[in-house]
Formats: sequence, C-alpha cells, structure tokens
Amino acid sequence: MGHGLEWKRTKYSPKQQKIMRIMERVSAIINNHLVMVSQEQSDWYASQYGKKCATIPTAVNLPASFTDTAILETYGLKKNGYYLYLGRLVQDKNPDYLIKAFNKANPSNSKLVIAGSNDSDPEYVDYLHKLAKGNHDIIFTGAVYGLDKETLLKNCKVFCIPSTIEGLAITLLEAMSYAKPVIASDIEANKEGLGDNGIWVKAENEDELSNAILYCESNIGILEEEAKKNYNRIETLFTWDRISLLYSDYTNNIINKR
Repeated sequence: MGHGLEWKRTKYSPKQQKIMRIMERVSAIINNHLVMVSQEQSDWYASQYGKKCATIPTAVNLPASFTDTAILETYGLKKNGYYLYLGRLVQDKNPDYLIKAFNKANPSNSKLVIAGSNDSDPEYVDYLHKLAKGNHDIIFTGAVYGLDKETLLKNCKVFCIPSTIEGLAITLLEAMSYAKPVIASDIEANKEGLGDNGIWVKAENEDELSNAILYCESNIGILEEEAKKNYNRIETLFTWDRISLLYSDYTNNIINKR
C-alpha cells in the first residue's frame, strides 16, 4: 500500500451482511413485481430466489448548454487537464486504489479530482487524505452538486470508476453523456453501461489503474474516438426518452394482465 499505509478492507461487517441479505430476501418474497437497473442484478435474484425481474436501466438527460461555474478556478483546474472520480468515498468504490495508482503513475500534466464525501466513515476519508498527502495534484472537492458537478464532468480528461461493486452508476452514464473516455473496473455493471468502450482494469488493482492512467496520457487521440462511442451509446440506450417508454410498457403490461 502506498506511503506505508494499510487499510483493512472490511467491506461490510458480518452483521451488516446479514442485515442486507435479510432485506434482500424480504424484497424478493413480498414483492410480486421487481425492477432491476442491471441484468446482473436480475440474474442474481433469479439464481438466489427464483424470482423473475424486469431489467430497466437507469437513464440520464443529454447535456444542455450551460456556462461553467467557478469550480475550475477555485481548485486550479484546466479544461481536459484532470482525471475525475465522482461518488461516495466508500471502500466498495475504491478511491484509495485510484489515489495510489495516480501517485505511482505521476502524470506530469494532469491532476486527479476526488469529488465526494462520506460523513458516516470519517476514518476512511482521513485515510484517503493521508494517501494524497504531499501530492498537490490530487484535489479533494467534497460533495458537488448541480452545475458544479456538471462543470467537473464536462471538463475532465478521463472519468474513473474503479469500483468493486456497482449497480449501474448514474455518474458513469453522465460522464458518457459528456463524451468522456472512462477508466473502469471490469465488473458486469460497468460493462453493461460501457459496452466495449471502457479502458478496463481489475478492481482493487493499483498497478492496472496506474498503467491505465499512463495509457491515457499517451493515447488521447484514440480515447477521443472511444469517447464519441460513449456518447452515442447513451443517445441510443440510456436517455429518459427511451427508458420512460420501457417503464410505461412495463406498467401497462402489469395492468393488462390484471
């Protein structure tokens, strides 16, 4: 682990795991109609509980024109000059591995922005700050919302989602809607979003993340072509115009069967 620091990656305690499994089992038993945001989740309910679920993914609106906020100037960021992590600062999403990988790659012309918070686990957040200590190219913004969030997405060089566990992350779809290349862990949920277009790494693998960052530094032209595919994938599969129709058809089928 970088900087001589180690972190016990508990994920969830046995008690937490038991509670979540009970909640999951109850949801499978008491509900006649279940909708999952990814096929992976639907397959899980089918295999564990024999429950057939509809798969209707999350959706985003295509970006509208807006004037950037002052958040870039506040943190000394340049357009297309930083890698962006956007999400809760929790172990499952692996911001610690991303920070260590960025330290190892040490790109000369890029920064890493960690945008998110976690008031329920200040010890882990403190650990992230210790990992980044001394590297002025790693920026913590805290949680961001509204046009500040949109400004960070719009102007990042690469979006990073190195999670061990995801559903189908809205932040991933939002980054794709801004035609951004994506470094992603090769979990099924990310593959459902990106198709074949990700810069893939193994979850919880510092070396692969570091190599992915170095690849991005040397291959921005190739990444721009991949980013266009990301936008096209959103436009085709994940806009609210399309997803709302799936929900409408789903509810109408339930009504008609009654």
